[in-house]
Amino acid sequence: MPFHHIIGHQRPIKWLQTAVKINHLGHAYLFHGEPAIGKRYTAMALTQLLHCEHRQNDSTPDACGTCRSCHQVEQAIHPDCLLIQPEEGQKQNPKIKIDQIRAIEHLVIYRPLVGSHKICLIDDADTMTIEAANALLKTLEDPPDHCLFLLISSRPEHLLPTIRSRCIALRFAPLPIHDIDAFLTQHTSMKSNDTTLVSAFSEGRLGQALRLDPEELKIKLRQYWALLFGEPLTSAAQVFDMSESLVKANQVPEAIYWFQQALRDVLLLALDESKTPMFYRDQVHTIQQLAKQITPSAIIELLQELHQLERGHQRNLNMQIRLEQFFFHLQDHLDLVSTHE
Repeated sequence: MPFHHIIGHQRPIKWLQTAVKINHLGHAYLFHGEPAIGKRYTAMALTQLLHCEHRQNDSTPDACGTCRSCHQVEQAIHPDCLLIQPEEGQKQNPKIKIDQIRAIEHLVIYRPLVGSHKICLIDDADTMTIEAANALLKTLEDPPDHCLFLLISSRPEHLLPTIRSRCIALRFAPLPIHDIDAFLTQHTSMKSNDTTLVSAFSEGRLGQALRLDPEELKIKLRQYWALLFGEPLTSAAQVFDMSESLVKANQVPEAIYWFQQALRDVLLLALDESKTPMFYRDQVHTIQQLAKQITPSAIIELLQELHQLERGHQRNLNMQIRLEQFFFHLQDHLDLVSTHE
């Protein structure tokens, strides 16, 4: 995928193209940003550019994307390139191990066969074991002139500070939602309403958008809307049962996410009634009513409580009790609405 096929990320791409044009590439780059945002695509595009047999050398250098070298890079079989990523087959917390990093020595011992660089692309670089990270650090301290290291990470803070300090960091920001929508409209068979829905849930990450199934999203929307604003929870026993069911099914993180989106839609319309819900569009009339009746401060209070729930889950606190408290507080606000009607 050459640069001209990548949606967005003009700033880091322009930086890289300029560095290639003036022959001033660094020896190591760290591409960081949210998962599935386009970091690896950009790294592959730079790799193609440096090995392309028919590369474009004007003000915006780019690969052709069709020559043998470009295809080899795309298929990760180019003789001058090494792709390192967490080993497949590891069930939990896959890691990049020291033997994988030591393979770099076999790559860099000879000069490149095609193009200008031997390139080592390390995807999910933050998953390196301590031994692997220290082995890489030794190479980065005295890299061969013909070598380029491209580290990709959505958690750069988990890399050794000494590795980060030896890399030029390029941040990849989320794409505007309308860019995601436009890409899905042009390059997929999704219906217009589906591209809008998927774009809203993509969080500005094109890779995420391409993985989302609009039909599955609609099922989740109905399911979690019913839990949040469906039949009123008229007894403590109902609250206890619902909370227990979510905990036992290990659905608490997912429920928190979908509840947050619903409350944000209500808050959006509470602040500006001319807006359209971003996520729960099928519930627009109910959301409009809720937005008129629940104060923005109450919605923000509930969102803050969900945020605390999220943090509590990360720290393995008692989720069932906290979830019960959230449902009780939500019902309190809904009861106040009913009282004032």
